[in-house]
Amino acid sequence: MLKIAVTGASGRMGKAFQEYLSSRDEVRALPVSLPHGRARRKSIEDELASQLDEVRRKYGIDVIVDFSTPEESLAVAVWAARNRVPIVIGTTGFTLTEINWLGELLHELPVLLSPNLSMMMNLALRMTANATAVLPHDTVDVEILEKHHRQKRNAPSSTALNLAQVVAEKRGWSLSEALRHQSRWGLIGPRSNKEIAISSLRAGTLNSEHTIIFATSGESLEITHRSQTLEPFARGALQAAEWIIRQPPGVYDMLDMLGLNDVLY
Repeated sequence: MLKIAVTGASGRMGKAFQEYLSSRDEVRALPVSLPHGRARRKSIEDELASQLDEVRRKYGIDVIVDFSTPEESLAVAVWAARNRVPIVIGTTGFTLTEINWLGELLHELPVLLSPNLSMMMNLALRMTANATAVLPHDTVDVEILEKHHRQKRNAPSSTALNLAQVVAEKRGWSLSEALRHQSRWGLIGPRSNKEIAISSLRAGTLNSEHTIIFATSGESLEITHRSQTLEPFARGALQAAEWIIRQPPGVYDMLDMLGLNDVLY
């Protein structure tokens, strides 16, 4: 039986992942989350470490799947590195500095780090890379539109930033210089050629949706991924957990797992 410690277990994705695992006899979900409704007596790192130590003592832990917050995820990563437990990190909202720090901390472990664990979304990322590699960089504009429910904390989404990063890398651009996020207002003049723009919508209970638009004179191409439920992300998380425990130490992503790191054509 695969024993999975689920950190961020009380969150939206943590609950969905545990529900997905509940019907599988070959997997056991071991929930870990910060207490709510009372003042914590310990720091986040100490609280999570205490719970993980207790879960490991009682049941053992084969792998951690993390769906928490960046602050909690960094604390979980410290525990994973100290105890040499493989980890899948599906938490979003990290800064570039935090991602780099995670890579340095966890490089001696098998770790899969991905802001989106859906297989179809990761295929859309590879399709985006293919389109960017083929289409002229100086005449084809790139716009990204992402939609989420009103409770989502970060904007733009980590997946939208990932799409933008793919485009920037294929075009040889600096993402920080090319990225524009919801900053068009008033008489701003013509669109720059060297620009990747992201628009973020947050409303009601909208499901996750990401669209990347390639547009030039007379035609356009759109690649869209929509999720109707959280099941695709839970399914991807389980596949990632089963895959990462068989890998040598290193930092991987879903494209590694799916064998999609090379352009497909």
